[in-house]
Amino acid sequence: MEITCAQMDVLLSFYIDGDLSRALKLKVEEHLKKCSACRAKYEIIKSMLSDLRSSFEDSELEEMAGNAVSSQYKVFQNNLSAYVDNELSPEENVKIKKFTINNRNARKDLEDAYNIRKLMCDSFNKTKADARHDFSKSVMKQLEPSEDYSFSFHPVLKVAIAFVMTVLILSAIIVFSLTL
Repeated sequence: MEITCAQMDVLLSFYIDGDLSRALKLKVEEHLKKCSACRAKYEIIKSMLSDLRSSFEDSELEEMAGNAVSSQYKVFQNNLSAYVDNELSPEENVKIKKFTINNRNARKDLEDAYNIRKLMCDSFNKTKADARHDFSKSVMKQLEPSEDYSFSFHPVLKVAIAFVMTVLILSAIIVFSLTL
């Protein structure tokens, strides 16, 4: 059984953390060799995690040395998601842009945020397209008549039809006998 790209989206983080069984790890590696899109996602995630780890190490070293992270950088980090999603006021956007231009770490953080956003949008669109395809297929199967489909009436309806037919036949016999 081969792993699909949708399954890879779920398995990548476990693969990076080394939390997969040996057999599943081999299947993931086989898929990464064959699929350039999943390999690109893997490289991006791996790079972002590496940068995140080094960022934590850098901040720990700064704190040990007594250097606090600048208040501007904290403001930048707090507003980064809103900036990427165009939710900030024009004045706040300008502040973020200026800070990003002057700070190498901020530029890297912004690039990572855009990469994450793109990956999430791509995954969502793929999942949405897959779901629509599967839903359409399901509906079509439900609408296709099966070969052993036959008309059957509810038992109460059968009794009602039999009663009406009996009354009509008896009425016809009575009318016919009266006309003779």
